[in-house]
Amino acid sequence: MFYEQVQPEIKKVESYITKTLHSQPGSVYGMLLPYILRGGKRLRPMLAILSCKSVGGDIAKITKPAGILEMFHNFSLIHDDLVDDSQFRRGEPTLHITYGMPIALNSGDALYTLVWREMMSLDMDPKEHIQLAKMYVDVFKNVVEGQGTELDWEINNRFDITEEQYLKMIDGKTSSLIGFSCKLGAYLGGADDKVCNRFHRFGMKIGAAFQIHDDVLNVIGNFDKYKKEIGGDITEGKRTLMVVHCLKQCDSSRKKEIMRILDTHSREPEDINYVINAFKKYGSIDYAKAKAMHLIEEAEAELEKLNDSNDKQALLAVCNYIISRES
Repeated sequence: MFYEQVQPEIKKVESYITKTLHSQPGSVYGMLLPYILRGGKRLRPMLAILSCKSVGGDIAKITKPAGILEMFHNFSLIHDDLVDDSQFRRGEPTLHITYGMPIALNSGDALYTLVWREMMSLDMDPKEHIQLAKMYVDVFKNVVEGQGTELDWEINNRFDITEEQYLKMIDGKTSSLIGFSCKLGAYLGGADDKVCNRFHRFGMKIGAAFQIHDDVLNVIGNFDKYKKEIGGDITEGKRTLMVVHCLKQCDSSRKKEIMRILDTHSREPEDINYVINAFKKYGSIDYAKAKAMHLIEEAEAELEKLNDSNDKQALLAVCNYIISRES
């Protein structure tokens, strides 16, 4: 429903990204467009467009800013894959697997540089432009800091992570960009601060639910649908909500073994299955699913005061998609 509602606008966003990358040297940027066009949900530009439309805004103003968000998101994915040594992204080998680490790293940096060139080239009122640039830099900083926090836990062998700490980490790593997508749409749509903040809270809630559900899919999903390696988060040593919950619930010997598997970044199927079975035994998967559902309910409440429209209904449909998707 919601994809059909914004399909013409999403095509404009993709056309903008295609034109921008085609204008750059192929030796540096050539692998980026096929990577971006592999697929992906376009969740962030879609949310920006729907949020803009739902407050009665001019959607012509959102195409480039939404495209910039999508390019930044893909930059972050390239670097995430490098950091995690992920093998697949959207069902195909990651850039560093195909081209090697130096080229993947440089292509990610090139995309980030292009993001800022495009950001500073937006044709808009100077005061609004400066305000928008500050909003972008703040959210980009949050993303990097969330990722840095997660890396710090791994580097310093931290397994004493609380649920509150986990949620704060994903607020930066994942939720901040999704929250900003919604706020950006409302802001460029002419909404006042109160409404913009409501959209921001909505996006933050669905962003957290998105990440938690993604963590669940990583251990119980189907590769053909999920398009990333199943159990990859275990190999990468991620402190997901399921890990936090399971370590709190299980006995000391099982806790020690789970910590060993995560700490050694094991790719052994028996090790990965051991952790997944522990999640099942102690109800950690169901706990994570329930948390994601609760966040979605809180997100839906943020839109209650918004005038009813097809765009509002589409945003609510996104909520259902977040916790029912298989990829």
